[in-house]
Amino acid sequence: MPHHKNSVLQEFIKKLFTLVKNQQLPPWQKPWRAKYGVQLSKPHNPVTKQSYSGLNALYLSLTGELNGYQDPRWMGFHQAQQAGWSIRPQERGTIIYIPIIQKYRSDVRDCDLKPQQENNLSQSIWFKSARVFNAEQLIGIPPLEEITQDPINKNNNQPLEVIAKRMGVKIIETSSDVAYYAPHIDMIRLPLAHQFITAYGRDSTLAHELAHASGNERRLARNQEGTFGSLVYCIEEITAEIGSYLLCRELGLHFNAQRHDQSEEQHLAYTGHWINLLRDDSKNIELAISQGIEAAKFLHQQWLIENMEHPI
Repeated sequence: MPHHKNSVLQEFIKKLFTLVKNQQLPPWQKPWRAKYGVQLSKPHNPVTKQSYSGLNALYLSLTGELNGYQDPRWMGFHQAQQAGWSIRPQERGTIIYIPIIQKYRSDVRDCDLKPQQENNLSQSIWFKSARVFNAEQLIGIPPLEEITQDPINKNNNQPLEVIAKRMGVKIIETSSDVAYYAPHIDMIRLPLAHQFITAYGRDSTLAHELAHASGNERRLARNQEGTFGSLVYCIEEITAEIGSYLLCRELGLHFNAQRHDQSEEQHLAYTGHWINLLRDDSKNIELAISQGIEAAKFLHQQWLIENMEHPI
């Protein structure tokens, strides 16, 4: 394989540093309602009908912002060609990485080297690189139809509170100017709802604290013992903010944003602050981002499980 999976992460970090240095804050949340609906406004493949996930979704969102793409559709060269579309001259694709899982039975033998009937089923994972193009790089692709309103999902009432309840994390709201997660008592403290400038400000803050809660020793068991400003503390803050960004996108909460610049609630600005402190430590930045992806996946799974067990 000519490219390693980490190279796309390094490219992401490089672009993130460029945005922070030039003070170019991408719209991690848009100031209008979902242009194409919650699901179709995420980076997705119009041929397979599948949304990109994890680091690929994060990377494509950032790449789209850097290039000014408004269209969330991405696909491979051959997929576009088979659909009757062509790539515009001089356009270059964006590399993503697809996990390939290979399952095999291990050869288990006894002390006399005789094969045993019960062989263990094992698996290995490797990553295949693929180059995808945004719809705005294509000729002939029809425009994505805009919708004015998403269908109402009755299960989508206060998903963050539902996730917290399922995890057993208590949320306390008081009139204060701080928000934090206390791991020793497994509790989140937030300012009162009316203190937040926007609904999304509260959503993203609560999602950030839930991402912290995912690292509790009873869950993903991350190191959360760092004091303010320490290496461990910086890593955990980046983890929580990446987790917040991804979870809000998965739940469609970012479409509640009322304006582009949400100052301290802006995901990139917050992440950039802590990444600046780790500028020369790519290994720990990679760790923080991968932990953020894991945290978002864990939290979103709680929501999916809750909906399966208690459908409305």
